[in-house]
Amino acid sequence: MSACPKKCISMDEDNEGFKYPFVNMDLCVNCGLCEKVCPIINTQTNGKNIPDTAYVVRNNDPEIVKKSTSGGAVTAFCEEILSQNGIIFGGAFDKDFNVCHSSAETVQELSKFRSSKYVQSDLGNTFSEVKKSLDSGRIVMFSGTPCQVEGLKNFLRKPYDNLFTVDFVCRAVPSPYVWKKYREYMESKFDSKIIYANFREKTYGYHSANLTLRFANGKKSIENTNTDYMLKSFFDGICSRPSCYDCKFRKETRVSDLTVFDCWDITRYVKDLEDDDKGYTAVIIQSHKGAEMLKKVSDKLTVYPADVNLLFHKDGHMAFQNPQCHKDRKLYFEMLNSGITIDKAVKKTIPVKTSRKIFGKFRGILYKTGVLKLLKKLK
Repeated sequence: MSACPKKCISMDEDNEGFKYPFVNMDLCVNCGLCEKVCPIINTQTNGKNIPDTAYVVRNNDPEIVKKSTSGGAVTAFCEEILSQNGIIFGGAFDKDFNVCHSSAETVQELSKFRSSKYVQSDLGNTFSEVKKSLDSGRIVMFSGTPCQVEGLKNFLRKPYDNLFTVDFVCRAVPSPYVWKKYREYMESKFDSKIIYANFREKTYGYHSANLTLRFANGKKSIENTNTDYMLKSFFDGICSRPSCYDCKFRKETRVSDLTVFDCWDITRYVKDLEDDDKGYTAVIIQSHKGAEMLKKVSDKLTVYPADVNLLFHKDGHMAFQNPQCHKDRKLYFEMLNSGITIDKAVKKTIPVKTSRKIFGKFRGILYKTGVLKLLKKLK
């Protein structure tokens, strides 16, 4: 869509809420540019087999770590770009809590990029905006899923020294339509508008992160991956984009400069370090620019070398392993499209276990008494 010189391609939603390109053949001049930039037809490679350098890192600012999905590494990269009068492009919530790519030019704006958003981000005109900034000479940082980064690189059609890219190991991208249905259900249940959403808030620590919603009437919802209707839909593989079940971008080597993902067990890579349940970020160096970036921000991060293969195969296995598509995916979407609320669709297709519901209700007490920490150690 972004590459079309005649602007004859639109991105239209299907009944699952995913956007696909539609070509107005009355305007098309058959220039073929859309095919030339397509990342599926023209898959890129960085020329390496497996990256040879990896680290586990954490931001030295505890407040940034607390508000980040894992260790707050990406914030440090963003700050470095901004210090050079650069501009950042990444996924964020808009005013209605839709997930879209937007830009930031100040440190204060970076907070909108923190924390994972388990929804496919709408790129809109981001690629064109990135190109405009690059051509003006500004340093640009783009972060996104592997397919988004590779799509951007193909769209640009030439390398830019002033472009820095970060991709994350992606399980899949859930449907924006499901996220919308979920928000509608929760706002009806709590009889109030959502004013805050966080898919990975560390209320009970990094290893027990939850989806937290706050409402205008002062109420809040705190649920985990086993009890929240949105999170359970995502992790049970019932609401992701169909192409994610056979992703063409799952590979150790990426065209980005850095690849980041969760480090779930720091003690596996740093033997004498105790896991304090606050989170660390795994960082894979994919290019010389990536290596240079890590050096530049070394004063903002605590950095530990890690074995690339171990890091990938233990904590980053979704880099090359596709998720399974749930057998009742079709029924799930048929129910939502017929007007059935998400709670009933989940109960029919991926019901929440009673034991999980009970554990979820008492999780706060278990956390405050220290029992939850003990259970994590035993696990």
